[in-house]
Amino acid sequence: MAYTSASLPTVNQYDVNKTILEPLFLGQDYMQYMDVMPNVAGTIVLDRFQALSGITKEFASGAFSAETGEKGAAVTITPKRMEAEIAFAGNSLFNKMKGQLMRGGHDFDNVDGTIVKNILLGLIGEGVQSDFNRQLWLSDSGASGDFGIYNGIFQAAFEASSNSINRGSITAEQTSDAALVAGNAIKILRALYDAASPELLGAGNHVLFVSGDIADDYMLTLEGTGFTSSGYGTLVNGMPQLTFRGIPVVVRRDWDIAIAANVANINGATVAAETHRAMLTTKDAFAVATDFSSNAVEQWYSNDNKEYRFRVAYSIGCALKDAKLAVYYTPDNMA
Repeated sequence: MAYTSASLPTVNQYDVNKTILEPLFLGQDYMQYMDVMPNVAGTIVLDRFQALSGITKEFASGAFSAETGEKGAAVTITPKRMEAEIAFAGNSLFNKMKGQLMRGGHDFDNVDGTIVKNILLGLIGEGVQSDFNRQLWLSDSGASGDFGIYNGIFQAAFEASSNSINRGSITAEQTSDAALVAGNAIKILRALYDAASPELLGAGNHVLFVSGDIADDYMLTLEGTGFTSSGYGTLVNGMPQLTFRGIPVVVRRDWDIAIAANVANINGATVAAETHRAMLTTKDAFAVATDFSSNAVEQWYSNDNKEYRFRVAYSIGCALKDAKLAVYYTPDNMA
């Protein structure tokens, strides 16, 4: 059956949370590689044991000198409270096609109970998700604007002193202050693998996160491997899951957009053309903390302002559990 605007189901708080908030943490392709911690209301300290070595010694007939001291380390996450709000006046729809979706007997300024409200919820969800993604990956608390609220994943790896490479790490060197040079994507992926720690290579469950321009250039390299059966198949049919040396490649085209538009506030790049970046890590190396019990979407009609308002709030913080479990590429050194 077809839904009319009058027969649409009511959008309640549970529906809105499921539509907008939980998909941020649980519904995105890359979040399966993160250790999502859902009940972190404040600062949390993650304890971990370190691998033991050098504890086996020659047998002694008398007293034995045992190794002492705690073999572990701690990582602290302090989630930040994030908020987004949008106001919408129903009267702006009149004399437009969207106005036909308004229910009969509506308040002149109120979209409540109409299909328009459902459309707006979808748009708000997409907008919050876009902000969430670019901030989680690219934020730096030392930057300004909405990229300076907390440290994102790249900054967490940098501050943990993880291994890293830049444009000078590949031969021939990636051109300074420029877009990715054709053929350099495969060189970057190889250099990342070569710079990975033995602990990372031995961890298994690897994943490569790459910008859209690196993914596209890498695909061109695969297509140009000659008209062998595999090369021909890639050229004609593409590749359902892009991989490098058996490692799944997750493409983040939102990085290209965010860096080009906000390069002044993003660490590791100087000009808008330097959208290329990548990271090799392993499953659950990064912890992403939030508090679902305090995350909320509010919606109400403001009589004073004659507007229908939506407000989304959530907590977010991230950390790398061990510096050895990530290696990243940025065109310029992060500072």
